[in-house]
Amino acid sequence: MVRFIITMVGLLTCFGGLSAMAAETRDADNQSVMLDTIVVSAKKDGQNMQTGDVDHEVTPVMTSTILREDFEGKTESLAEVIKKEVGVQVRQSGGLGSFSSVSLRGASSQQVLVFLDGILLNDASGGGVDLSSIALGDVASIDIYRGAIPMNFGISGLGGAVNVRTLRSIKGLNASVSAGYGSFNTSKLNGFVNYKPGRFDYLFSADYLGSDNDFEFLNDNGTQLNTADDETQERENAEVGQFNLLAKAGYDASETLRLELMNQYFSKDQELPSWNNSDATETTFDTVRNITTAKITADNLTSLHLDTSGQVSYTWKEEEYDDRKGDVGLGTQHSTYTTSRVNADMFVEYNGDWQSLIGTFNWLHEDYKDVDHEDDDDTTKNNRDSLTFGLQDSIFLLGDTLIVTPAASFTWLEDELDEYSDDLGDEYEATDRSDQYLSPQIGLLYGPFPWLKLKSNLAKYVRQPSFFELFGDRGFFVGNPELKEETGVNFDIGGEISWNLPLDWIQRLSFSAAYFRNDIDDLITRAYDSRGIGKSVNISGALIQGVEVGAVVEFLDMFRGVANFTYQDPENQSEIKAFDGKRLPGQFEYSGLGRLEARLASFTLYGEYVKETGLYYDTVNLLKAENKDEINAGIGWSRGPWLVRFEAKNLADEQYEDFNGFPLPGRSFYASVKYTFSLTPEKKKE
Repeated sequence: MVRFIITMVGLLTCFGGLSAMAAETRDADNQSVMLDTIVVSAKKDGQNMQTGDVDHEVTPVMTSTILREDFEGKTESLAEVIKKEVGVQVRQSGGLGSFSSVSLRGASSQQVLVFLDGILLNDASGGGVDLSSIALGDVASIDIYRGAIPMNFGISGLGGAVNVRTLRSIKGLNASVSAGYGSFNTSKLNGFVNYKPGRFDYLFSADYLGSDNDFEFLNDNGTQLNTADDETQERENAEVGQFNLLAKAGYDASETLRLELMNQYFSKDQELPSWNNSDATETTFDTVRNITTAKITADNLTSLHLDTSGQVSYTWKEEEYDDRKGDVGLGTQHSTYTTSRVNADMFVEYNGDWQSLIGTFNWLHEDYKDVDHEDDDDTTKNNRDSLTFGLQDSIFLLGDTLIVTPAASFTWLEDELDEYSDDLGDEYEATDRSDQYLSPQIGLLYGPFPWLKLKSNLAKYVRQPSFFELFGDRGFFVGNPELKEETGVNFDIGGEISWNLPLDWIQRLSFSAAYFRNDIDDLITRAYDSRGIGKSVNISGALIQGVEVGAVVEFLDMFRGVANFTYQDPENQSEIKAFDGKRLPGQFEYSGLGRLEARLASFTLYGEYVKETGLYYDTVNLLKAENKDEINAGIGWSRGPWLVRFEAKNLADEQYEDFNGFPLPGRSFYASVKYTFSLTPEKKKE
């Protein structure tokens, strides 16, 4: 850690020298600068970048982008879409709509930041972001940042980030409607309309997804070594229904000033199956969330030609957990969890001849209320305030072939924690916690040739314990108010190659590879006593390192092949001898994907194979998960405004459990149809 701090101080000290060298190089060589063609600009309309977006062409961060065309019309969740990317692991507790969490490069779901249009979804209440609460119907693209996080988001994090971008208005009138149906009585509906005749525009998107999730699986009744009581059953009490509504309105006051208002509403009614799959289980977990955001973008301000954006958002979320019969947890429970958050963000960018300098400001106030209806509506209230300032400078050297990007953010945080008593009868007084910390980082991007990019990042991050970890939740977890924050150092180095080849048999080839390493101190993990009661504790640390490789090839004018592979070694470095040297639970050792696509006239066909191995359910590494082998295939037909798809998932009918005792569906089939209408202003005049 000391070596890291010394290194970062030295690198930050070099900023002025690098800046001067860049200026001298420009004056001496009298070269024209290409910066104007690659910086972020709000003048790009449609689905392209706006001020505040991350420019992937110049960021040194390892990124992946999934476009809407890759999942449009499919009966898939956000978890199913992103899990096929290199370095990404998703754990899901059942069928469509079930709790799903994301891990990047071995980081836990609580360490990965998830954003919706740049708005942070991670709550101080903790538990990680449930990906099933983000509907795909209004999503335009998904950006995955592995390791370091660009300063554009204004917040640093230990385990990378996922940013989900919703649809943006484009010129003219655009509308679509789609419907789908499939196995386990799964149905989906989506409607979309966008109208932008001139300066004013509006956009509406609504979708519904529901499933009985009554798939068959082999229930061993908790006796893995005794096959005599094994029985094939349908999954009980797993039905889910969710609704999502997005509304946007915008006004272009001028070429450099835009005002926007957005509201997104999401609700989900979910049944939770018991571990033994009892048909008498009536446990439910319902969620309602609403996000309202006002945003202003103002560019070309002052003589420095600053590009700026600012937004204020209010998020309200209520979750109700009802297990009054004690079917799922330990004992009975009926609780309501309410989170309300006010968030303000500011982004400022200056583009000079040899640098791009950005500054960010983020203020967040969050209130969390836990009402226990089983204990005379006993209520616990906690709140968290945080203030973060960030600064990043991208310095262009050697004719723009070398980009050095130092950055740092400073965060002040304060918690006001209510008094409470846990399920073991221990009482805790009300207390305040406060902290402040600096998170420096530096990245390098070197492109000596148009087809080659070399990248490297080094960053230090901090994660505060969540209210879930401090106080416990849902029956079988107790709190630990003495928890310390996690600190981590991320490092990666890799390269990307992309060729457009003028050959008859191969048109494009791209390849990427990276080594990553994450050193974590005071790692927060869960320990269990002899009664199965869990408690979050700090261990001395963990070391996560690995390699990720990806390749794409387009050949014979109709075929596209995709392959990726990830190896990761998440080593527990606990002071507890039984845990030291073991693999962190819930993390695969090897994962890979192979996919082949073909385009034949109006048809698109694909087949893919997914394999994941080396996951343990427990900290002592006694419960090892089966290897995951999944074969998927599909066909699509597109003609004019019509799009028809048919999908087959898990063709080999391999039963698998991301969480011990909670199986995923076996073989399933889905079909969907979509109709799109588009009318541009030019066509309307004709």
